[in-house]
Amino acid sequence: MYADYEYYQTEYGGKMSADEYKRFGRRAERRIDGITGNKLQFAYPTNERDVEAVKDCVCELADFLYQIDSYNNAAMESMGTVAQADGTVKGKVITSISSGSESIGYSAAGSASTATMEAAKDKKVADAMVYGMVKDGLCGIKDSNGVNLLYAGIPYPRRNAPISRPPEDKPVEKPTEPEESEETENEI
Repeated sequence: MYADYEYYQTEYGGKMSADEYKRFGRRAERRIDGITGNKLQFAYPTNERDVEAVKDCVCELADFLYQIDSYNNAAMESMGTVAQADGTVKGKVITSISSGSESIGYSAAGSASTATMEAAKDKKVADAMVYGMVKDGLCGIKDSNGVNLLYAGIPYPRRNAPISRPPEDKPVEKPTEPEESEETENEI
């Protein structure tokens, strides 16, 4: 993993358990690899500042993916219907629970919404937010070859392929033309 659980817990200050982080950390890495064209798999940064940026990006994205999953799980648990006094039936969302007189409050209408809740509702919103997080976290960060991790231009060298650097300023030799022989002139 690009960022192990110890880093997530101590340096980043994350709150997930080790098992949860393993699951969502891997998801975060796959999303980052998809956006960066898998550059981290064969050209992981060597600069300490850049390594820390990659780790922080993985941790932040893992937390975000965990929050989306938590919202989706909570929504699944609170699904159902509420019969209104006028006979209509609406979808329910639990807003409060009391223990003393066993009171449960439901909301059949919309409630306050956060960006993470919107991402949990709509995959396009989630994808846009993931891309934004990776873009913000890895902007200007270079891999071990000095190529920006978010660079998506000319195809990057493939894994196990020799990575060549541009030649230093050497004079370019002009190709020599073959000398014409008498035989070729006679054939014309």
